[in-house]
Amino acid sequence: MALDTEKGHRQRLRERFVAGEQNAQSDEALLELLLCYAIPQRDVYPLARLLIAKFGNLSAVLDASLDSLCHVEGLKDHSATLLKLVDHIRSRQTASDHLPVPRIAEQATLFEPPATSPEVRQASAKPKPGKTPPARTRLLFGKAVLREAISVLPSLPDTDSLDSMREFVRDHLHFSAEETRRRSASYIVRRLFPDGLPDQALLEFGRAHADSQELRDVAFYRFCKAEPLMLRVASDLLLPSIGTGKVTRSRLREFLAAQFPTQGGLLDCGQAIADALTAAGVAHSEKTSLTFAYREIPLDSFAFLLHSEFPEPGMYDISKLQCNPYIQAMLWNPDRVLPALYELRNRGVLPKISEIDNVRQFTTKCDLVEAVRRVVGARQSA
Repeated sequence: MALDTEKGHRQRLRERFVAGEQNAQSDEALLELLLCYAIPQRDVYPLARLLIAKFGNLSAVLDASLDSLCHVEGLKDHSATLLKLVDHIRSRQTASDHLPVPRIAEQATLFEPPATSPEVRQASAKPKPGKTPPARTRLLFGKAVLREAISVLPSLPDTDSLDSMREFVRDHLHFSAEETRRRSASYIVRRLFPDGLPDQALLEFGRAHADSQELRDVAFYRFCKAEPLMLRVASDLLLPSIGTGKVTRSRLREFLAAQFPTQGGLLDCGQAIADALTAAGVAHSEKTSLTFAYREIPLDSFAFLLHSEFPEPGMYDISKLQCNPYIQAMLWNPDRVLPALYELRNRGVLPKISEIDNVRQFTTKCDLVEAVRRVVGARQSA
């Protein structure tokens, strides 16, 4: 049964990719499909997630050295060789088109934005009518504006136009300078909607959870989706220090300097990271350090993240949820994940939890929008 389920999942991956579906174009989905051809009889989803979390994005995974890839748990030599083969093919093809593929050492220069936009470099592709494609982000970021994003989110209008959304946000920010409002609106919209299209799930969740930790959690999750560095800080800096519950600001700067040894602006980036963690309620900012601890799991935001990370109704291994890097980045108490699953089942959001011998699975039955409506309905009737 497990093999049949996995075979069906892989078939759906291929079909969605061939059909050009949007959810088949993410870095995780593309890497998972690629790994299917290297590892034919194993669930490669956790490995794809691990690689993206470790290296930052799909391009960086392909760009990593063979030795670095082989040191990743679960990735064998022949699978790493396939990734490097794809990297070599794309490098040759891109070179033939006189558009060199950036290597890791060159990325900081490539992603340095023009003077008129300190964080965003617009994608070169021509936008589709009525839609604005998501901007390519720097590896570093100098402003968080997450607190402002959380504040404005409950009042966002129903629209599928990012341009209209940016105009609304710009008009409702408290900054006095027009240029600051414009730039901040761009950051906020890009981070709340990293896929490049306003989605009904977040809009409805925001209206129902104004001024709540649930909303701060969900906004921080979207921030991590848009800023891979934020996820890296959580997984490589905060979680290893969870026992002491503290990271000094100097340690944060050292971490950034090790990641980006030739870059300036590390002080601003460190402050932006601290601002984001504080605005999200994930950490407390002090003069010389950030303090944090494992947190209780708010069920509504847990349901939002769960259905975002597992968008297709089906049966999933609970360990996939427990090791999911975005779930871990919330600093939610890992011992509370299983009880939270059972509580979602009790509230009718999940249909089934199974724990038989060593098989531990949860089943989803609805998409993200329906999940949001279920938790909102339960909240309103409580």
